[in-house]
Parts: sequence; C-alpha cells; structure tokens
Amino acid sequence: MELTDDHSIIEAVLKGNKQAYADIVRRYQNKLYGLFRKMGSSEADAQDLTQETLLKAYRKLATHNPTQSFAGWIYTIAVHLQKDRAGRKGADSLRDDRYERETPESKLLQKELRSELDRLLEELPEHYRLVLILRFTNQLTPKEIADITGMSIRQVTNTVFRAKASLRKIVEDKEGQRYDFLGTYRNKKSQS
Repeated sequence: MELTDDHSIIEAVLKGNKQAYADIVRRYQNKLYGLFRKMGSSEADAQDLTQETLLKAYRKLATHNPTQSFAGWIYTIAVHLQKDRAGRKGADSLRDDRYERETPESKLLQKELRSELDRLLEELPEHYRLVLILRFTNQLTPKEIADITGMSIRQVTNTVFRAKASLRKIVEDKEGQRYDFLGTYRNKKSQS
C-alpha cells in the first residue's frame, strides 16, 4: 500500500511500519541522485550520497518537524552531506567524471541539451548552481531553499535572479564566441 503524502508516510514509519519508508526512498532517490550529479558528484559518489542521505533521514525521522516541508528537510541533509564530502575529498575529485550523466532511456536530443545545460551550470559559482538546482530541478519554494541554505527568502530570490542573469550571460558569450570563430574562419579562408 503506497501512502499519498510524505507526512502520512513519516507518521506510519514512526508508528512502527518501517516498510513504509520504502515509499520515501522511491520518491526521493532519483531526485537526490540528480541533485548530487548536478552539483558535480561522480556517479559513484552520487549513489553513495543518495544512500547516505536516505539512511540519515531515516535515523533522524523523529526529529523532522511535521509543520515543515519534508522535501526541504531531506534536501538540507543532502546538501550538508555533499558539502562535508567535498571538504574531505576536495572539490576536484568530486568532478572527475561529471559528463557521465546520460541514461539509456533518454532520447539523444534530451541528452545533448541536458549535458549542455550541466556544462553551463558548472561555470556558475557553487551557490548560484545550488539555488538554481533546488529551485528549478527540485521545484522547491524560495522559503524551502532559504531553510536549506541559511539565506533569507529575499537573498534566495536575488540569488535566483543573479544566477539566471549569469547563466544568460554565459550563453550569450558562448554564442558570440561561436560567431567570432565563424567570422575568423571565413576571413582566413577568403585571404587564402
């Protein structure tokens, strides 16, 4: 029997139905994995961090405040674990195989677009990247993001705005480089 919302599942687990936590795992494992991958973790690290997050959330389930979003709470755990691991291993080792993001069932165009977006996101500072991922990939509210990151709601809103502007500038610069390259190539050909 699959329960319909996070709070019902948590309540069932806390009342002794440990199997109900499988519903939480099904709901969040792919979202957590995607968060870790987009934050630069390798496939293996993302899998480990996903399991670690789900296990830690299970162990600390009784501490979750039912008046707050469970998604925000579990993403907070995830972000802290990822930062801890990055601190221990160094940020560069987390990015060793950052381009291995494709899944077999994805269509070719979606793979290419996703890879390009991931590459563009990696050019942003980490705090911009994190806020954009939480906002648009994981669809959290500014309030939930503020709770996770320790920013105010206004800071989150401003950071989302600035991150989108920075991303737009990166795209525009890349497009300009492509056109500059073509112009340079054409000029060299015409001089030959």
